[in-house]
Amino acid sequence: MKKIINETFIIDKVKKHLSPCWQVVVERDLHEKGCDLVLKDVCNKHKARRFLIECKGKSYAKSSRAVNETVWLYALGQLVTRMRVIARHAYKYGLGLPEISARKALRRIPWQAAKLLCLYIFSVDDKGNVKEYSPKDFKKFQSQKSKN
Repeated sequence: MKKIINETFIIDKVKKHLSPCWQVVVERDLHEKGCDLVLKDVCNKHKARRFLIECKGKSYAKSSRAVNETVWLYALGQLVTRMRVIARHAYKYGLGLPEISARKALRRIPWQAAKLLCLYIFSVDDKGNVKEYSPKDFKKFQSQKSKN
């Protein structure tokens, strides 16, 4: 049986991926306001760093291809509207997305913006494996695509 990659599935996998050094401070339900996940750095002795992550699930509707290719825009918009402080070392921002949406976001979000905003992407595949893309990876990914 194929797993359904909904928002709850994405949230659980991202939490598990970050669990060694990041502790959940806030986890919101589907229709609550605010970022889906707010985590604090427990490996940092000052414990001042925060990770704010917005997650989106995969669509299975008839128009799912179009929805899955644009869902990252909604997540990015929600994340940007919740940014209060852009402090390079205090806050990190992330998008937890299904693999198809993550690939599109990596191609479309300018690496300069990702670097400035400390934006990370967590790509979750159908098996539940998480791949983390840092701002540096945006540039690598975009330069690979332009060569092809």
